[in-house]
Order: sequence, then C-alpha cells, then structure tokens
Amino acid sequence: MPAPNIVIIGAASAVFGQRALSAIFRSERLRGSTVALVDIDEKELDSMTRLAEVMNREWGSGCAISSATDRRAVLADADFVIASVQVGPREEVWEKDWSIPLQYGIRQPYAENSGPGGLAHTARNLPLIMDIVRDMEELCPNAWFMNYVNPLIRLSLGVHRYSSIKVVGMCHQLLWGYAMAAAILADRFGIDVPPDVRIDTNHEHRHFREPLMKAGLEFLDIKAAGINHFSWVSDIRDKATGEDLYPLLRDRWLSAGKAGLEPLSREVFRIFGLMPTPSDSHLCEFLPWVHDPIKKPWEKYGLHTQSWKGNYARRAERRELTRAIVDGRESVEKLRDLRSEGVPEVIEGVHFNLNTFIHQLNLPNDGLIPNLPPDAIVEVPGISSGLGVCGLNMPPLPEPIAELCRRELAYSSLVVDACYHGDRDLALQALLLDPTVNDIDTARDVLNHLLREFAQYLPQFAQ
Repeated sequence: MPAPNIVIIGAASAVFGQRALSAIFRSERLRGSTVALVDIDEKELDSMTRLAEVMNREWGSGCAISSATDRRAVLADADFVIASVQVGPREEVWEKDWSIPLQYGIRQPYAENSGPGGLAHTARNLPLIMDIVRDMEELCPNAWFMNYVNPLIRLSLGVHRYSSIKVVGMCHQLLWGYAMAAAILADRFGIDVPPDVRIDTNHEHRHFREPLMKAGLEFLDIKAAGINHFSWVSDIRDKATGEDLYPLLRDRWLSAGKAGLEPLSREVFRIFGLMPTPSDSHLCEFLPWVHDPIKKPWEKYGLHTQSWKGNYARRAERRELTRAIVDGRESVEKLRDLRSEGVPEVIEGVHFNLNTFIHQLNLPNDGLIPNLPPDAIVEVPGISSGLGVCGLNMPPLPEPIAELCRRELAYSSLVVDACYHGDRDLALQALLLDPTVNDIDTARDVLNHLLREFAQYLPQFAQ
C-alpha cells in the first residue's frame, strides 16, 4: 500500500498540533506519508511546519511535508482530513459563553458542550466545519474526516446529517475515567495517589492526572458507552488477569474513604449504578441538578469552569518549546513520548487494514447503543480496519441513564438544525430544552444577546 495522504487543519494549535505531529512522525507504519499542515495563523503555521521538518528529519520518517493557509490548496486526493479548529479567540469567546448567560441568572457549570454557551459554541464552529466538508466533497470525497472540535457530538452530527463525508469524532476524555479508576483502585496496583489529588481539566492539575492516566492505561481495561463527555463504564477489568473489577471499584469509591474524589461523579455512580467517565468537569454539563441558585450545588461539588488563565499559560509553554526545538536550543526527543490523540491508530487501521482497537470513537449510532436514537452520534469503543472506522455494539444503557442521554441528544439535534440553517425560532425552542433554562423570557434574552455578541462569527444568522 502507498503511504496515506494526511491533511491537518488547525495544525498550528500549540497543544494538539504537537501531539498530532509527534504521533504521525514517530509511527513506523506512516513513514513516507504526505502530510499537509493548514492554518490561518501564518506565523505559528511556519513555526509548526519547521517543527514537523525537524521531526521528519531526526526520526527518519521520510514524509513529504507541505503547508498552506488555504486548505483547498492541499485537500485534493487526501485520504484523511484532521480538524482541530476554533472560531474566535478560544478563551475570550468561551468566557463570554459563560458570563453572558450569567447576567440573566443562568449559571452554567462549564459552558462548552451544553448549556446556552454550548449552543453559541456550536453556532460559531459549525459553518467552518461545513465549509471544510464541502471542500472535501469536491476535492477528496472518499476521505475520512476526523473531527477533534467541540461540541463534538453536535459538529459530528452536522457533518453526518448535512454532507456525504465519512466522519468520526475523536476525543481523549475517557482518560479521565482511567485516572479516576486508577486513583480509586490505587492500593491494588501500588499506585501513588497524593491526598489532595484533583482530576479535572485544568492545566494546573495535570501533574495529578497525567500519572494516573498512565497508570490506568497500564493496569486497567475500560469499555464505556454513551455520548461524548457523558459516557459510562460498561466493563472494567484487570488488564493482566481479566478479573472483573466493577464490584471492587464500587465498594472502594462508595466507601467513606473516597468521598472527596470527584464528588458529583461519585454521587451519580451511587444513584444510577454505573460509573461516569468524564470527571465532574464535563459530567456536570449535561445534568439538570447542578445550577439551582438557592441550593448552589456547584459549591457542594466544587464545580468550576476551565481555567482560562491556565490555558493561556499552557499554550505559551508549548509555543516556546516549539521555537526552542526549531532553533536547536532543545531536543526534539522531548516530544517523542507525547500521548497520542488517536491520529495514527485510526489512520493505520483503515489504510493498512490492521483491525486496530480504539477505546473511544464517536460515530453515527445505527444500533451501536440499542436504546439511543439511531441517527445520533454516540461514543463507543471500536475497530479501525479496511472496512473503515466501525463501532462495537454495546449493551443497552440502564433506562434512567439512557433517558439522560436521549434528552441531550434530542436537544443537540435541534441545536444542529438551528445552527446550520440560522433559524432563530428553532434556536429558542432548542434552548428551552436545555437543563439550565427554566424561563421563556430569560431564554429569549440570552439567545438574543449571544447572537448579537458573536454576530461576526455567525453568518448563518445574519439574514
């Protein structure tokens, strides 16, 4: 087989770009690939392209590298198109997604994937995603579109519903499930867990979670199903022995000794009987019980938005490392062991028919989870092979959990239609299904404010 033709859109991303390039250029199977980097930030694209050239040279990858600010210049005959993009300055627009609804009394716990902020996030990113797949329909109609952009289920659904392009949504959130399980079962495997451990999405706490993620992947095998950022452990086993660890996990976490670890996830586990995987940071987005202004459950469970300040710091650190490697002040070996985000695993499996197991894929349901809607985007483990990216059929979710997922999927489906067509009436109807919204006038005011604030990014709502 000839090596694949890979296009990375949003390649100048300081964090994702490094991870994707490292994974591709250190892959033995992907030697000789054609790799095109695309970004509208010319300065950072040049820096990342030079980093790719260093990796390619130092690791003997033999790839043909190109870069472009216009994706159409490199999309022709691509086999895989990877997207990690963001419309608007990420932290700036995210903070507004959270703060604008708060002005009207809606306190979202996270504001990225659901809530009024999740609707605005979808509305900004969907036009760009659809423009990309329209170009793919013309220039590389048989390529796989690997979507790394949030809100993942909504943008992936838009591609599935409104284009002919094959799409798989990619996410690493299951690693937080591995980290939580490793912390809970630490004594069984001799894992060191600091007493003040925090397993959330903040940059400041990665020194806690990264070792636990690594240990979890070493000792555990988890299979989970549900929807992105809202999936549930179906099966958890000792990787070495195959022993079912669910009874031990349940006993350890629900005991008094583990009460402080991800308290919302623990409470939900206790009530519904399955362990949620995403940690409290994302779990809270989809629940209707975390925003009451009188009870203030965010205080009880320690819920908070992501640290925007931490994101700025992380990006600055990664950009400086890129420059240092390109200038010869640091060794490129510092990037050799970056965690894969699934890029080579999917590409190698499909292109070379390797039957590669992927523990987290977001795909059109079509029976993968039998009690969720067939046209929804669901998250399941699966196989990457010559047949494509295929999910594994999972058992039905317990009905109460399935109903929570169905509510979010029904809401998300309306959001996608509203944001694709620029339909304000449908957007209001969708917002009134959101678990954080309980007043019609408030919903209307929030929607109007968000559409005004982000008008420059919302061409579909201009008419």
